[in-house]
Amino acid sequence: MKYKYLTLVLAASVLCGCKTRNDNGKNTPAGYVSQGNEVSIAKGSPLEGKLELITLEKEDSRQAFSVTASVSPRPDGYAEVGAPFGGRVSRIAARLGDRVYKGQVLFEMSSPDFMEAVKEYLENLNASSVASSNLTRKSSLRDAGIVSEREWEDARREASDAETALNLSRQVLSVFGADPDEIKMGQPLRVISPVSGTVVRNGLVLGQILSDDSEPLVAVADLSRIWVTANVRESAIRGLYKGQEVTVTPSSGNPVRGTVFYIGDILDEKTRTIPVVIECANPDKSLKPGMFVSARFETTVKDAIVIPATAVFQGQEHPFVYVRRKDGLYEKTPVKVESLDSGQILVLEGLGEGKTIIGNGGIYLSK
Repeated sequence: MKYKYLTLVLAASVLCGCKTRNDNGKNTPAGYVSQGNEVSIAKGSPLEGKLELITLEKEDSRQAFSVTASVSPRPDGYAEVGAPFGGRVSRIAARLGDRVYKGQVLFEMSSPDFMEAVKEYLENLNASSVASSNLTRKSSLRDAGIVSEREWEDARREASDAETALNLSRQVLSVFGADPDEIKMGQPLRVISPVSGTVVRNGLVLGQILSDDSEPLVAVADLSRIWVTANVRESAIRGLYKGQEVTVTPSSGNPVRGTVFYIGDILDEKTRTIPVVIECANPDKSLKPGMFVSARFETTVKDAIVIPATAVFQGQEHPFVYVRRKDGLYEKTPVKVESLDSGQILVLEGLGEGKTIIGNGGIYLSK
């Protein structure tokens, strides 16, 4: 930030009726008068030599900020697996901590519902085969003029209905994760993993009875890459972009570099924040779902107005700065600001380029 410093060196003088105290405890003139939002300084007041003025200019400002964020698995790398239908656990194929692959069996169940679905599929398979053969035979007889068109239409409709029922049975088996081409009567229901990863939760017990509305007892997660979600205040969201690098630091451990995967489109009206999702490589599994971490963002704000923190004071309702209206006259001007690193303040609203404010020393006017 380039500042144009204006140093006021004036002789000492006083304003009657405005008092402060010196080091000896005696009342001495303060040298300024405050009326409403205006503060006037008597010409020659010693205060003028204590005020440092700056004239504001726009510039590109680098800013950095950190927010608390939470770790979670990527949605496409996490699955909670339950029983698609009721039954009894007959075999546990994957234990806690095991590495499994998509399509691998996690556990097996003896399920009356599954056995009924298998029976219905085999019956529909047989019915479809018979209906298809009958249609082929009736087609030949129709071509030879032996059967009527109506008989052939009935055979065609029966074959179509049988094929529809068979396809429906196939879809039912697919819910169970069973391959219709390898299905056998009496085989157990095999519950498979929908994703590759590590078994991070397994509450199954042999012989346990599960229903189709039981809570999932097995969870599989691929934690080689994870998501970190940071809730960023609305005033800081500008300057962030997809693919931007972010430093993620756990409470214990080394910092990890991540990239912005998604910037939320909806503002949380209660917290005035916007979710920002960061994707990080996690080869050593140091970032674990449920952890709280620090996410540090670095951005550049174009045409920014940045002022020293010493220029800003907290009023009863809003922060304010002292803006010079003319020699010896200053006005308390409300501003909307955001803290930056190194004792700097980003002005969001209230000040523009070319304004002259008290950058340091304004504390003497607030006593």
